[in-house]
Amino acid sequence: MNEENTRVVEPRQVIPADSNWVEGISSKQSVCKVASRVLDTRLMAVCHWLPLAAENSGENIEYVHQLRLSVRRAVAAARVFSGLIGDADYDDLREKLRHIRLAADEARNWDVLCGRFSNGGDIPAKFLEQIGIGRRKVQESIVAAYQEYKTEACEEKFEKLVLDVESHRGGEGKRRFVRQARKYLKPVVKKFFKAVESDLSTDESLHALRIRAKKLGYTMEILAVAFDPAFRKKLYPQITLIQRLLGTMNDHATAKSVFKDLLPKAKSVEQKAFINGLLMAEETASDDLKAGFLAIWTPKVVFDLEHQFRAYLLMGNSSSPVKHILTDPG
Repeated sequence: MNEENTRVVEPRQVIPADSNWVEGISSKQSVCKVASRVLDTRLMAVCHWLPLAAENSGENIEYVHQLRLSVRRAVAAARVFSGLIGDADYDDLREKLRHIRLAADEARNWDVLCGRFSNGGDIPAKFLEQIGIGRRKVQESIVAAYQEYKTEACEEKFEKLVLDVESHRGGEGKRRFVRQARKYLKPVVKKFFKAVESDLSTDESLHALRIRAKKLGYTMEILAVAFDPAFRKKLYPQITLIQRLLGTMNDHATAKSVFKDLLPKAKSVEQKAFINGLLMAEETASDDLKAGFLAIWTPKVVFDLEHQFRAYLLMGNSSSPVKHILTDPG
């Protein structure tokens, strides 16, 4: 047997309920070594949560939530290590993950909404019925995604992709991970701060900032081993806090959209009045949250955050102008 083509099989990481971090990687390893481990962990997490979300979401809504998180983390891993993945394989992987993510996103939005009315109370039965119908309808997309990718032997395809990535022992793949980490971090940091510079008084701009914060956070989870402990313990929590605040606002925006769709379907004056009341409450909550976020999102907070990222992007390159790192086209 040719030893060069033999893969050293390491124990697969057990997927915990909240797998922010990937075990078994270090800054001293080669890029291809880290990439194969990260991709294996992230892609197998998708394979783990997809059947649970498709077949058992009724017993635990966390299955859908964890599926959505696992897909987003897998997308981040694929993006970071795209240079080690063939174009055709990368496009195919992104399409598969996008299909699953869209199904999980929609189901999770309905789960959050359903959770608000789980205690019953004075909520009209017809309204609860409509909410239940909406949730069951979006579940069909997750089931369809599971059936499609199970048929295609998705797990085997993922494993082949990981093997191909691990075989990249030249070029970018042979470099030490610590020397590539800043290259991987820079583009997502630049896009995040570009979103920060937009007019954050609009729902659209806040949504764009939330997306950039999520992508930055998921990328930081991969790269944390290449930086000092403060990167993970101090800087990462700041990004996830921004993400959570903006995510709460997005939950209210989603609820408003659902209630607006339900309003024309109301069969009685009482039901229409109830939905209008919910809509007004969501708008008030959304406005209050937006005002609160903008009150704490001061120029000083932005400056301090940008300063911290610059320090990591300039590691080993102290002669470069600080501002240049976040504004140049490269």
